[in-house]
Amino acid sequence: MNPFWIFLAASGFVIALGGYFFSDQPKRKRLLGLSASICAILLSFLSLYPLEKTVRLGLDLKGGTAFLIELEGKPSPQALEQAVAVIRKRVDKFGLSEPIIQPVGHNRISVQIPGLSEEDKKAARDQLSRVAKLEFKLVHPDSARLLAERASGKPLPIDYEALPVLGRDGKRDGFLVVKRRPELTGKFVRRAFRGYDEVGRPTVVIQFSDEGQRVFGAVTSRNVGRQLAIVLDGEIRSAPVIQTAIYNNATISGGNMTPAEAEELASVLENPLETPVRILEERGVDPSLGRDSILRGRNAGFVALGLVVGFMVLYYRLAGVIAVGALLLNLLLLFGLLAQFHFTLTLPGIAGIILTIGMAVDANVLIYERIRDELALGKPLATAVSLGFERAFSAIFDSNVSTILPATVLMFLGSGPLQGFAVTLTLGIVANLFTAVVATRNGFEWLLDLGKIRHLLMMQFLKNPRFDFLRYRIPSVCLAGILLLAGTVAFFGRQSELLGVDFVGGDAVTLSYREAVPVASIRSTLEEAGIHPMLLQYAKDSHQILLQTRYGEGDKAASLLVRRFGSHGFTKIGLDSVGPTVGNELKWRAIQSLSLGLVAILVYVAFRYEWSFSVAAAAGQIHDVLMAVGGMALLGHEFTMTLVGAFLTILGYSINEKIVISDRIRELMRIHSGMAFRELVNRGLNLTLARTVITGGTVLLATLSMLLLGGPVISDFALAIFIGVVAGLFSSHFLSPALLYWFHELAQPVGSGRKVVARAKGVV
Repeated sequence: MNPFWIFLAASGFVIALGGYFFSDQPKRKRLLGLSASICAILLSFLSLYPLEKTVRLGLDLKGGTAFLIELEGKPSPQALEQAVAVIRKRVDKFGLSEPIIQPVGHNRISVQIPGLSEEDKKAARDQLSRVAKLEFKLVHPDSARLLAERASGKPLPIDYEALPVLGRDGKRDGFLVVKRRPELTGKFVRRAFRGYDEVGRPTVVIQFSDEGQRVFGAVTSRNVGRQLAIVLDGEIRSAPVIQTAIYNNATISGGNMTPAEAEELASVLENPLETPVRILEERGVDPSLGRDSILRGRNAGFVALGLVVGFMVLYYRLAGVIAVGALLLNLLLLFGLLAQFHFTLTLPGIAGIILTIGMAVDANVLIYERIRDELALGKPLATAVSLGFERAFSAIFDSNVSTILPATVLMFLGSGPLQGFAVTLTLGIVANLFTAVVATRNGFEWLLDLGKIRHLLMMQFLKNPRFDFLRYRIPSVCLAGILLLAGTVAFFGRQSELLGVDFVGGDAVTLSYREAVPVASIRSTLEEAGIHPMLLQYAKDSHQILLQTRYGEGDKAASLLVRRFGSHGFTKIGLDSVGPTVGNELKWRAIQSLSLGLVAILVYVAFRYEWSFSVAAAAGQIHDVLMAVGGMALLGHEFTMTLVGAFLTILGYSINEKIVISDRIRELMRIHSGMAFRELVNRGLNLTLARTVITGGTVLLATLSMLLLGGPVISDFALAIFIGVVAGLFSSHFLSPALLYWFHELAQPVGSGRKVVARAKGVV
């Protein structure tokens, strides 16, 4: 689609949305809200058109292209790991491409990239094999004379060499004589990105590190008037004359680059290889999931979405219909945004999106329960709707900000799939905030203005509950401690058998065949024997099957398949070791970014509330994730990157529960400043109980459908989410409130009479 129309729709959306928030005239506000919604829908459709080119299916759903790369010489383990990390950054810059990248043996790397066209394959080969050795070399003042003398047989000065120049047409355009020793190399490059020159031609802009800026500034200041050649992999890309000292950026132009080529060149410059590589093999691969597994996963997703939609309509009636409309808009916006970022859709990714939609119900439930409270106080319908949205906004804002903070940290500090998760989560939050705060409210206001709503009928199964949650604070903390201890012992005691190929590597088996067998049959045969294949796919046009198992299981798996499917011509032709897809750098950056993300949540919640709320919420959040980890360990399920995605989803979901309850307790503290803190906490928990049960119930409905109907491929993902959500329901109303009560009591000075202290901050 023409970027002009996308830009036009995006501009209209931003202008209408800005006007909506700043307008104080109801009629104009409704028109602007409607305009913003229409622009958002239009932008999503433009982003998704044509569908087959904007949404790429992953290796598990559609297959892709596999490359086998070999490092030259005898690389060290460190060089192999560096090459894996660099290739991942080149191929998966934003963590949304879902490639499979892992070392094979001691000097090879397997790279699988989903859905490549012939043109994309050429670009991928270039990205994978280019060393990207960048050098800045001074050109000899008499280059032309030296080249002429060399043509007559006279050698060049010993400290100079002749290098080819790449012309605007991409072909070699003569030579220049440059110094052998570079003035600056690519190790000083901090960032490289696509830019444009004064006539609109694509260029690559290079930003140096602090030390690189100092060196580059010194070189250019000493050599004003001379040419400085920018050399990439032995070819001069440009040789501008130094006009003045330069202390910031350099620019590569020339070669008649397209925007896509400039983007690829920037990617390899930002991630240079230390060791030259060559592509040994390239072949197409079929989906790693069988047709049966794909259909079951898709059907489970539809059932999950149908259950959530059905519950909302049944429980909230007309308000539920409005919520469903907002959910569909949410889904459309999310896919439109993901298409803009070239997101690759996998089956666990689809499950995660369905869960995101299930969790998006939370904002609608929160708003509707606040509207119900206002109606119970005898407020007119229009007033109740307005107050419901206004009073729910604080909790919606805080919970989404608390979720987006660690996602932002992951985007900047994480890498690979962690970055992809963060981008997806952030885009989901953006879509959720717009639909909850603008689209849903705008829909209500239009219906009220047109006289289409006179009453709001909603079911209510929890009417004015009065449970004493803090009465069970000691048993709750003890139960949580026992379960966490059991899970920790199970994880560390069985770590060697729990960690899958993603984390520790394994065996790679190659078999040939005469007649294909459904992937589901091969998978079930292996699993019946206790072998859980990490990767299982057919290689197109080569009559081969690629299989990955844990270390020591490769021979067993090959022998089993040869015996079972010997009539189909199954024959073992190769066995090798593969390294983990999660390298040391990814592990360290994951730990670092998640830790900083939790700290960001602590600081924000402490700022918005007080430190006791912050620590109690964070403790509950960590509890929920650890319960999911421990539960999966106790049940003996293999840990993969898909499970890591489930744990990250729980981390984002869990904080919402705690923030909503904290917001209601804070509100009560402002209204009832003389009430005992224990009563305030219990009252806040009871007022939010219905919302917690409904929201948790909708997520559990979606999770159960995927667990029961999704098949073995996404069952582990769904089971981990199920455990995490149940743990979240427990911690939100029993564990975190108990910790909050104790921390708050400890914070009060002796002799203060336990006076309630609250920090009341408005949302700007």
